[in-house]
Amino acid sequence: MSRNRSLLVTLAVAGFMSASWSQRFIDPNKGNLIYTKKGIMDGNLVRTIFLNHGEVAHYPDKPSGEWPKGTGHQYIDGVAVIVQSETRDSTGAVIHPLETNYREFNRKDPVTRIPWGWEPLPGYARQTQDEPAMSSKPSTWPPFWPDRSPEWNGLWNGFFGRGILNADLETYFRMDDAADKQYAYRPDPTDTTRGGLGLQVAVRGFQWSQVLASEVIFWYYEITNIAKQDYTKTVFAQYVDWGIGGTDDSSDDAGLFDTQLDIAYAFDGDGIGSPANWSPVGMAGYAFLESPGITKDSLGLPHNLDDDDDGIVDESRDNDAGLKIEGRSNVIADLNNRYTMSKFLSFYSLLSMNEIVAVQQGVWWTGDENANWRIFTDIDNDDVWEEGEPLNDDVGSDGLSPFDDAYAGPDADSTQGNGRPDQGEPNFGILDKDESDQLGLTGFSIFPVHFYELHNDEQNWNVLTTPIDTTGFQQLNDVNLGMYFSAGARRDQSSGFPGNLFPLRQLQTERFSMALLFGDDRNDLVRRKRTVQQIYNANYRFAKPPDKPLVTAIPGDHKVTLYWDDRAERSFDPFLQQYDFQGYRIYRSTEPSFLENLIITDAYGKATFHKPLAQFDLVDSIQGLHPIDINGVMFDLGSNTGLRHTYVDTDVQNGQTYYYAVVSYDNGFYTITTDGKEDGIAPSECSAVIRADLSGNVKPDVNTAVVVPRAPSAGYRAPGFEGLIFHNGPGTGTFTIEVLNPDSVKSGHTYQVTFTNPTAFQNSPNPSFVLTDASDARVLSPSKNAVGQPEETAIVDGYIGYVRNDPAITVNSAQSGWTVGNSNLTVKISTLQTDLGYQNVAVSYPADFEVRLSDQVVDTSTQTGFFDTPIPTRFTVWNVTENRKAYFKLADNRSDSSFAPGNVLIIATGDSLGKKPVMGNYRAAWKIELFVDTLAGALRLPQPGDIYRFVTTKPFRSGESFQFTMRTASINNAIAVRELENIAVVPNPYVGAASWEPQSLFRTGRGERRVHFIHLPALCTIRVYTVSGNLVQTLTRDAAIDDGQISWNLVSRDGMDVSYGLYVYHVEAPGIGEKVGTFAIIK
Repeated sequence: MSRNRSLLVTLAVAGFMSASWSQRFIDPNKGNLIYTKKGIMDGNLVRTIFLNHGEVAHYPDKPSGEWPKGTGHQYIDGVAVIVQSETRDSTGAVIHPLETNYREFNRKDPVTRIPWGWEPLPGYARQTQDEPAMSSKPSTWPPFWPDRSPEWNGLWNGFFGRGILNADLETYFRMDDAADKQYAYRPDPTDTTRGGLGLQVAVRGFQWSQVLASEVIFWYYEITNIAKQDYTKTVFAQYVDWGIGGTDDSSDDAGLFDTQLDIAYAFDGDGIGSPANWSPVGMAGYAFLESPGITKDSLGLPHNLDDDDDGIVDESRDNDAGLKIEGRSNVIADLNNRYTMSKFLSFYSLLSMNEIVAVQQGVWWTGDENANWRIFTDIDNDDVWEEGEPLNDDVGSDGLSPFDDAYAGPDADSTQGNGRPDQGEPNFGILDKDESDQLGLTGFSIFPVHFYELHNDEQNWNVLTTPIDTTGFQQLNDVNLGMYFSAGARRDQSSGFPGNLFPLRQLQTERFSMALLFGDDRNDLVRRKRTVQQIYNANYRFAKPPDKPLVTAIPGDHKVTLYWDDRAERSFDPFLQQYDFQGYRIYRSTEPSFLENLIITDAYGKATFHKPLAQFDLVDSIQGLHPIDINGVMFDLGSNTGLRHTYVDTDVQNGQTYYYAVVSYDNGFYTITTDGKEDGIAPSECSAVIRADLSGNVKPDVNTAVVVPRAPSAGYRAPGFEGLIFHNGPGTGTFTIEVLNPDSVKSGHTYQVTFTNPTAFQNSPNPSFVLTDASDARVLSPSKNAVGQPEETAIVDGYIGYVRNDPAITVNSAQSGWTVGNSNLTVKISTLQTDLGYQNVAVSYPADFEVRLSDQVVDTSTQTGFFDTPIPTRFTVWNVTENRKAYFKLADNRSDSSFAPGNVLIIATGDSLGKKPVMGNYRAAWKIELFVDTLAGALRLPQPGDIYRFVTTKPFRSGESFQFTMRTASINNAIAVRELENIAVVPNPYVGAASWEPQSLFRTGRGERRVHFIHLPALCTIRVYTVSGNLVQTLTRDAAIDDGQISWNLVSRDGMDVSYGLYVYHVEAPGIGEKVGTFAIIK
């Protein structure tokens, strides 16, 4: 067992994880074969079958230890979990019942053939489903959890807490050994129907898609003795039957065991896999992580040994909080008194006692033996937790903090924020694996499969209880490879010789965990094992990416439209205590595992990151490559593109199946430590899983989609809006519409976007807007601010709107000039914010103005101060936007009251839009000056009747609106008649295969053949003939109008594959017409 307890933040093994394990639950039911269910773990790049009686992989079924997911490359024939104890039967004979369940060579009832071993307990999965309970599928959860209180109903029974989905995929089931009736022994004399040793096992599997753990499955077992007697000698074990390179390629496997890393791994002898002779073949390994903790010896006396060499003797995960020690000096003194601190600091890779959490906070509860439980942050120092104070680990026995989705308030037992550790809280007791004096891996054996058989209890007892030889390594080549891992037979610390096996007493629970991992080669596997160890050292705590967005995909003609919601943007990171969402990435593939774009490699040449098809991120100070690398490769945070919730992919081929994923990602964490080193967490992105079952049915997750682009039916008229979009208001921004889902568009519905600008001069750069359905008075999009970039409305009724506001009020030079007259004077228009004389009263006024010249006095300038003199002028200023006279000041430097070079015109207003300026209370909006351009040729002065207009960009104003009416898609029969000529068969000719054909579901042979008839009318019949006129197949079509395609699997009406040759097709469309054509199938 690795002793490196360095919790590298770089590995992102962080985040609150909690559960409610404070009470040991004994299920009164018994396991039975009828409750057996088969599931698939596929939450990352590893995919495998498992059964809820503890078996992982199942030769020859697919997928069994498949890696990478989607390749069909298999590495495991089967894995079984084993518990064996010593007891006596009714005659007094010593027996060693081996409890397991495996597909072959298992102990079985000679009559019923029912296995003598593990069987699943009822109630831990929905009865009507064929799968065990999976965290990603609420449909597999039972109506209530037998081992939980009613408030857990409808929520995931998570290892990390009620309703907490921290792993990307988690499974949970329970099993027992009650079916084992081989021996004349019953673990409960009062219940003769219960056989076996009287063991119940809670089993969990975990997968994370985060790149550091993307090639690993964790298996975790909690084994409880519910018998009416103690077992003084017990061993936990795991049996692995490798199948490196595929189910037909198991006989040339080789394996090694590394005692330093506690990992055994297997590889293929010739590096060629089966079927199809694929290569290269990678390596697979099993890493030993957790073993039983020993606090008492076989006589029930204190064990008094430090089995895991951490400086603590006989720590336990089942105790209470213990004594409270307060004050840093008192905590340090007590730790020194209780522990061997040199070993403690070495075990946890600490430089000094000042790095211990309990020392830092000055509070230690002695039941938290490794002193890492964090009390709530008492901001006001009143010893009472109040809302708003960080709870840290003091979240309460249900494991939920206020930032968890399932949080409904403080725990009913008052454990939240009570200032002491309670079972169910992070870093304490059940959820802190280091509060256990673990044995470690004590036994290992590598052998040809069937050398040890699972039905031979005594043979297996001897091998499983033999202590491991730590002085060398074990290796076996060119065999069908099997391995045993075991925990039980420890060596005596003083002599080094075998000591007693560990006891399993009545109602005692012990734990056992392993990790199945894959790599390209030994070095890759070793790096993966180190990561796995650090994840385990952090109590399976792993960085939590943002929530998954809800994605919809719509096929089109040579395009695919994606749109998604914004739920991910409200995700909270419980470790960093902040909202850290950063952006979205879009992935596309022609296979469901997205291996095509897994092409960004690390420093070792290993494919690590997917290359996105598109990326959208927040406009903020965070962009570019994140400084924390993963084996030399950095995550791209984006380039401040701004968030989008739609994407149209036009680089697609009609008829081809495409798989899409929209993943959300966070911004990670980065800091410089006190000693000047970089530290942090690399960004995480949510998982993207598309599940394909054994029948080839594809089931996308909420953030993934499967879509086939296609041309619409003949005569198709796309949806849109009727007439024009009516704009009521002066804002110079724009509003556009994009139809996303034609089927959801409501015909004849009128919609309106209405703006609110809260400022006195309607010049706020980010006015708000709402979208309403004017037809039924529904508010469709909540109020949001319009900024300079296009701002999206909510996606409603099949479309999305884009509002682009003009936030800055500037002169539009291209639209400004003399609308009447041809003067060549230069007109300079400027704001007054930097003008020393006006900067205190300057305002950006969003309007267009005209200066209208006359040959007589037509207006008078406005007096705004005691030293101003109203001046009669031969021009007037008109506010075009508001259709009213504008007020102005005139610096009549020429003394001719004219609009001419040398005079300065200043447009003035009162203290709000349209209000008249008065002395002592006015605002200066625009300054207008005229200059002679010496390069413009002969001077042409303005003449009476000339008009100069200057136009500005303007934010949207209060009450301003856009209104439009939608229409749905339709078919125009006249166009459909013309488009009959477009009907075709693709590919034509068909030469052996087509790119869109699905992968074969069988180990040998090709999959389904497929051609497409395209540009068809919505209602039609297609008949296929041989050139001699024999009818081969009839296809009928009554489809949606946006789908003009039908597929044919090249199977005749007699159920036979058609032969190669030339074929004639005839399309008959009632009310539209007919089309005859030909296509060829070439061998």
